[in-house]
Amino acid sequence: MRPVTLRRVIEICILATKTEKVDIPIISQKLGVCPSRAKEIILEVIRMALLESHDDAYTANANTIAFLEYFENEHWDKIHEYFLANYQFYQNFFRILEDHINNDKGFSLNEIKEESTKRKLNLNQTAVEVLSDWCDRLGVIQRHLYTRRLYLIRCEETSFDRFKNALKKYYRELSFSHGRKGVFVEIPKIREDACEQLKITRKGFDEMLRQTYLQNIGRIELSGAPIITLAKKSPLSEKKIKCQGRQTMLSPKFELTRKREGLLVRQKAYYYLAMHEDI
Repeated sequence: MRPVTLRRVIEICILATKTEKVDIPIISQKLGVCPSRAKEIILEVIRMALLESHDDAYTANANTIAFLEYFENEHWDKIHEYFLANYQFYQNFFRILEDHINNDKGFSLNEIKEESTKRKLNLNQTAVEVLSDWCDRLGVIQRHLYTRRLYLIRCEETSFDRFKNALKKYYRELSFSHGRKGVFVEIPKIREDACEQLKITRKGFDEMLRQTYLQNIGRIELSGAPIITLAKKSPLSEKKIKCQGRQTMLSPKFELTRKREGLLVRQKAYYYLAMHEDI
């Protein structure tokens, strides 16, 4: 796999739809890259079936139009489905994580690479890093923001029983060092561990924790945090992608945020949790 960012894939597709044909010099100039790098990007986009090759020129096809419609409408699930159906490297990466979705822990980049070697899938370190970035931004996987492990997000809903068991498990682990019950622990840390085990989104975790708290007021206690607190920060940043609308040279907006969100309950944000009784 030639290393290409998701941003470059989108930019190439937009260029191809704005003119009858594009070639290496045009792409090199528009993207501000050298001709050899422009050719490298084009060849990989062709491999994704998003461009047609005509000698030294390249044109958009039906896939290009559909792909950009998914992007403009922020249908990240459709982009994921497209890559899964049309791009072998993406499919191989996805299958490795899918086959381990029932593991309590995610995979490190190195473990994914080792699994690829074992299966003879030809995903090197660069390919794994690129594809994990794509899947992270498309909401297909999540990255544990403290350990860097990756895991695939489940499509099916998680039961409240499984959620409560995970919540109690990680609360006990994080409060164990204090040697007493009722100690406050950081919600962002519990969130990362529970999401990894249950393979759920952070939004899904917050919805279930909010409901669990409202059903167990008195057993569970929440607390806010000062403006400056370590509970609001994590070693890694959460990645997001947004469409800014079509422009002369449209480029997606890639956001990075290291600030961790608390749990919002009735318009108030909480960052710490304590369990005084079993739930």
